[in-house]
Amino acid sequence: MRKQTLYKDNTSNSPYRMVVDADGYKFYFDQPEAIGGEGSAPTPHVYLDAAVLACKAMVIRIVAARRGIALEDIKITLNTDDSEERKGRYVMNFVIELIGDLSEKDRQILLKTAEQCPVGKLLGDEVTVELNSQLV
Repeated sequence: MRKQTLYKDNTSNSPYRMVVDADGYKFYFDQPEAIGGEGSAPTPHVYLDAAVLACKAMVIRIVAARRGIALEDIKITLNTDDSEERKGRYVMNFVIELIGDLSEKDRQILLKTAEQCPVGKLLGDEVTVELNSQLV
């Protein structure tokens, strides 16, 4: 089980600037000025989107390396539509650029691999996520 700790960043005047310590790595969060933050760090939503992007890229690279596919580089652009997010619908469209001397078969394998990203599957598949909170 992984343990992560969140606390307020007292070096900031923003009431929303937070730090998460996860396995010794620190992640900073804030909200935009328009809603009372300083805009000094990404919002939690930005990190969520970035986690899916990174996961897709890493899964593609792992499979390419294991299969000996000559993938030189990868670039993924994410376009989102949050217009119905409050209704439970959030659309993530990924544009994947695979760079290297790749056959069409290799490209299709890697595209299919991108859909196996565990973080994306957790968000997109019908799964059960338990969110338990307790006050101390």
